[in-house]
Amino acid sequence: MFCSTKIAEQLLNVCDRTLLRYRKEKKLVEGIHWGKNPSGKILYNQQLIEHLVMCGGDVKNLEHQKFIQRFVNDRPENQPLKPGRKRASNLATVGD
Repeated sequence: MFCSTKIAEQLLNVCDRTLLRYRKEKKLVEGIHWGKNPSGKILYNQQLIEHLVMCGGDVKNLEHQKFIQRFVNDRPENQPLKPGRKRASNLATVGD
């Protein structure tokens, strides 16, 4: 699901400096399009990056916003709990 900077560069057809600029300008949203693993390495959500490309690179595109919402809703921590079950506290999230 997550890819390296090199793959994200290829998907977006940009260089690493452009990826950095996209992150700073919020064209790629932290916790949605990218995040850091525990060692601090930046990883990109390949599925959302590919969809962003299909939407013309506009993070505010309505179709892309709907796609993001479905992605967030489908995450394990956003699923309803079964009766009598506790939510796992050890699940890793992109925004953490």
